[in-house]
Amino acid sequence: MKKSILFVSSCFCLSLTLSVNSIAQISVVSTKGYIVDINVQPVAIVPSSSTNCRWGYNYNVQLSYTILFRGTNIPGSLYTLQGNVGCGTNANFFSLPRSQSNGTVTSQSNPWRSVSDCSTATVSSLNCNTVAIRINGPGISDRTISYPVVYTPLPVTLINFSATPVGNKIKIAWSTATETNNAFFTVERSSDGSDWVSVARIEGAGNSTVQLQYITYDDAAPAGTVYYRLKQTDLDGKFVYSTVVAVQAPGSKHSIGIYPIPNRSNTITITGISNYSNYRLSLCDASGQVLFSGVLSSPSLSLPTLNPGIYIISFDNRTTGEKTVQRYVKL
Repeated sequence: MKKSILFVSSCFCLSLTLSVNSIAQISVVSTKGYIVDINVQPVAIVPSSSTNCRWGYNYNVQLSYTILFRGTNIPGSLYTLQGNVGCGTNANFFSLPRSQSNGTVTSQSNPWRSVSDCSTATVSSLNCNTVAIRINGPGISDRTISYPVVYTPLPVTLINFSATPVGNKIKIAWSTATETNNAFFTVERSSDGSDWVSVARIEGAGNSTVQLQYITYDDAAPAGTVYYRLKQTDLDGKFVYSTVVAVQAPGSKHSIGIYPIPNRSNTITITGISNYSNYRLSLCDASGQVLFSGVLSSPSLSLPTLNPGIYIISFDNRTTGEKTVQRYVKL
């Protein structure tokens, strides 16, 4: 593991995150053996007008989300996953992807606010402090789970967090606009979005009001899709996590990999194989049912049309008997 820190002093910040952190997370256990972890965070008010709201304005709420599946018998998709974020007396409806993913969504209710604060409104000032998630899926009866959103001051204002392949390594980089009592960062890696290991610890600046950039490298990431998150720990031991980012890791030159993952199309590219005709590929769903099987002839392969979800692709070396298994995500 090689790591380095690059400190850059700057008075200009392109895209600051909020100065508060909202925590709203639930875990739903299915009778089929899998668990769905859901984290939804209201992050911004999206007004219909930011320049002319003398008499009021319509608005929606932008939310960040992370949806992770773990356990056994993971389905390709849930039946229902949607919710409401309560801002005062207004319930703002939003839909979430029904399979594992992360990103942002915007509510669709477009309620009216009869106050001329469209340019300064925040999720905190509009009291967006309750979230209700409706979920239904295999082994999960239709239910709605409500909980409060708690806003606490962020010890670090994170500008960005990224993971990028560089040769046979993964470059992990992030920037902060401010730091308050920041002891250190921990970069964590996961192969399934559920079990995490620490791959680097970087000392924080303690207190800072200038832009700082951090860089470290993971030279032991396995081939295939890997996930990274950033854990920030205060001087008093309290910690918070960043959002999760996914990256296609090259692994060693002898490792078999699939690209892209996650994939929106049906075509994949296979790397790390010198003689493709030696290998048979099998595609299975989460229950283990074989959906496709065939001997490889080239690095490019068109899979059958699949529903969004998580699948398993195995490579069987017909000469040595060696078996390599990769996790595949279809969007």
